[in-house]
Amino acid sequence: MLRSISRPFIVATLLMIASSVCAQRDRDTYNPNNQGFEVSGQVSFNDSGTPAQNVPVRLEKFTGGLIDQMNTDGRGRFRFTNLQRGYYRVVINAPGLRPSQQDADLQLMSKTFLVFELISEKANTLAALTASADVIDARVPAGAREEFVLGRSALAHKSYAEAVTHLQKAVSSFPEFFDARLLLATAFIDLREWDKAETMLKAALDLKPENATTMLSLGEVYWRQKRFKDAEETLQAGLKIDDKSWHGYFTLARLYWDMSDVAKAGANVGKTLQLKPEFAEAHLLAGNILLRVSQQQRALVEYQEYLKLAPKGEFAPQARELIQKLQKSLAEGK
Repeated sequence: MLRSISRPFIVATLLMIASSVCAQRDRDTYNPNNQGFEVSGQVSFNDSGTPAQNVPVRLEKFTGGLIDQMNTDGRGRFRFTNLQRGYYRVVINAPGLRPSQQDADLQLMSKTFLVFELISEKANTLAALTASADVIDARVPAGAREEFVLGRSALAHKSYAEAVTHLQKAVSSFPEFFDARLLLATAFIDLREWDKAETMLKAALDLKPENATTMLSLGEVYWRQKRFKDAEETLQAGLKIDDKSWHGYFTLARLYWDMSDVAKAGANVGKTLQLKPEFAEAHLLAGNILLRVSQQQRALVEYQEYLKLAPKGEFAPQARELIQKLQKSLAEGK
């Protein structure tokens, strides 16, 4: 009854603290006579890929302290110019969106282009739930960043072939582009091209071996390939790095469910619900597990909770049917 509802780990997006007042410039960093250094970027919404207009963007010194602030334009772009050589931090915050930040290195380059993808605080998509904490490498050339933005937008609109084309160009232009490799793996998983997804995730892990989200995503790919031993080892390794990943525990629960190891499946779905009690699909799997061990009353509660959280969910019709059967069975048992 329960099949996969997740997508892999999409690249981090960035927001943080903003002020409603026009900022004063920090003279230690700002130099009107030096126009060669700048930080610019593109801001869009994660769920639609559309440009985020009129969003406040702050430029800070790497060590702290506000330098400048502006709002994004009609294309979701921002640009800070007249900067000195050095390290900077860009932070964004807007009501209802998750805060984050991104660093800009103007020590070796005169210009850097940052990519921001804003996520709703209430978002329940895997893109939001498993977003990496990493920032886009400041060494990435502008052309590769542009291809990355185009690929991400295409992926958001489910234009998979277009997304793959742009992201492959980004990776070809800069082979160490970790975020592009991760997003390209996402596209391949959406296309159910497991071998290509595996190759791309392994390449990403070569760049960042201790990245938990990449490791957990690879574990999911192994699970989809029914390589259960590889999946178990990889998921457990990822959870050792990030033991707060409810999605990692949920994937492990589904793996054990497919392996008919009900005890381990139950333990991991329990951890999932401890970390994410409002996650509807975990209640659905919990109901399946409880029904397997003849805990009908408890299974009924879990199915009812699933319907409460996802009344129009993919498995809502089956859940309603099971609830009716369980209610009838329990009534007859009395």
